[in-house]
Amino acid sequence: MKKGSITITDKITGLKKYILLFFFFLALDQSSKMVIRHLFLCTGRSPIPVLGNFFRLTFVKNRGAVFGIDPNLGNLTNIILLILHIIAIVVIIYLFIKNKHSIPRFSFTLILSGAFGNLIDRIIFGQVTDFLDVDFFNLTIGKWQIDRWYVFNIADSCIVVGVILLIIYYLFVENSAKEEEILEKE
Repeated sequence: MKKGSITITDKITGLKKYILLFFFFLALDQSSKMVIRHLFLCTGRSPIPVLGNFFRLTFVKNRGAVFGIDPNLGNLTNIILLILHIIAIVVIIYLFIKNKHSIPRFSFTLILSGAFGNLIDRIIFGQVTDFLDVDFFNLTIGKWQIDRWYVFNIADSCIVVGVILLIIYYLFVENSAKEEEILEKE
């Protein structure tokens, strides 16, 4: 690594921190879902306000995909989503191994922990447990309208944060580093 360079690389021994982070976020996701399933099984009440109507816990059994999209294909939906999960996980592991920079590796770790968290739910329960219910803002695009944001879970949050970090990294950090390298060669 050159002095003043914004490119950060990991050593092989640095993989331990990503493995620990992976298991931390996976455990956080799975334990939160277990608590929610138990809470709603015992109380039978949904939603539970946490910050009034803005943030509440709402137990949702999501048999479909992202944003509750369900092609209504019965068990075939679950099989298709299982296959897509596994393909995505293999691709993300490949990208993680290929990339030696810490920001993308951290991002891929978040995405992997989220993907595994939802995959575990889908394998064990045939659905994903969602429970974080936020009234973020009303959104209208043509005939499509969202009055409340979709109910999600910690695994979903890990995936979204990981993707956002990747976008920021590839748009700003990596491009800046490449421009710096080009200027140094001239």
